[in-house]
Amino acid sequence: MKRIAVLLLAVAVVAAPLAAYAANQADGLISKFNRELVNRAKKSVVGIWIMNAPSGFPTPFGIGSGFIFQGIPEENAAYALTNNHVGFDTVMLQCETWDRHTYKAQAVALEPGIDIALIKVYDIPPDSYEVAVLGDSDSLTIGEPALAMGAPGSGESLNTDRSDPWKSFGLHGTATLRVVTGIETNPFDMVQWWPQFQGEFGYESLCNLPYRIVTQSGINGGNSGGPLFNSRGEVIGLNHATSGGGIIAQNQNFTIPINPAKNFAFQILDTGKYELPWLGLDMLVPPEMMTLMGNSSYFGGGISEFYEKYYNEKVLKVFNVRKDSPADRAGFKAEDVILEFDGQAFPTVTDLRLYIFQLPIGKEVPVVVKRGREKVKLTAEVGVKRHYNSEFSF
Repeated sequence: MKRIAVLLLAVAVVAAPLAAYAANQADGLISKFNRELVNRAKKSVVGIWIMNAPSGFPTPFGIGSGFIFQGIPEENAAYALTNNHVGFDTVMLQCETWDRHTYKAQAVALEPGIDIALIKVYDIPPDSYEVAVLGDSDSLTIGEPALAMGAPGSGESLNTDRSDPWKSFGLHGTATLRVVTGIETNPFDMVQWWPQFQGEFGYESLCNLPYRIVTQSGINGGNSGGPLFNSRGEVIGLNHATSGGGIIAQNQNFTIPINPAKNFAFQILDTGKYELPWLGLDMLVPPEMMTLMGNSSYFGGGISEFYEKYYNEKVLKVFNVRKDSPADRAGFKAEDVILEFDGQAFPTVTDLRLYIFQLPIGKEVPVVVKRGREKVKLTAEVGVKRHYNSEFSF
């Protein structure tokens, strides 16, 4: 007992100065973020209002956040990024800047596979906003500071007229500081929200992301699409969703990394189109990596039975080949088991999916599959993904 007591005392002696140091560091960091970074960064953040929600949308309007990343001063316009689930395919949007002025906007391009929308804001004077600096989400490390911001109603929460239904949702002009707690490398969600978004396999969301950022930086109501900043004031992601506590984790929030968002936005601005590598293979990732809501009819009514037949963590089994896809033209068949792909053996379907996403379009890839008792050699040319709302494939 004496030895244990001495050990506990030693830990306490070490912990005391460490705790004081951590507290001082945290106080300085929070002060810096709130007083310097927030005041500068908030001028790039916008509140986004959906003025004519799609038919079947639960409410006639919606509200979210975004940020301006490129100005077009010669046109009195600017480009902003937000989540696809904020922008949708609407005819009319409205953006509100930090100084409470509002401007008309429109979704230029949408990509539900990474939950990103490119927005153009019109008739906005160049001196009414700041352009956000885009960072590098691939260089993130666990434990570094992360500041989440949103502007669902813009301005400040204090003295806001809550009788206005447009401004009654969530806090206004928010800033929340915590740290990056993890990098989720296997996002592969599939959700079905409303009937008009159903495709062959339901509404697709996040199926084309290499990873998501996990933070404890709180995401308030209407913060979807708002920026996540690092300590240098660079945008490292777009706030996406919160677990809300429960069985996942307390205060666990998810952010779309900025790198795939940048790739999408600048492809659209430079070429007018967005191209993602694709073969057209339907394969199952682990059940816990996939969210299927209301899609049981696709599996003949039995998702568990379907997984029992087609999913095996030790093999890469194809359950469907998209018609007239690169995989179809290469000769892939349902129930093929991929042994080698581009000269490599991949341990999981998720690893193969991520590898395909970084291949150059047009590349010819040698593949070896097991078909029954035979080994068959195929050559597939990487194509461009099509029909983002229905092609649950890679």
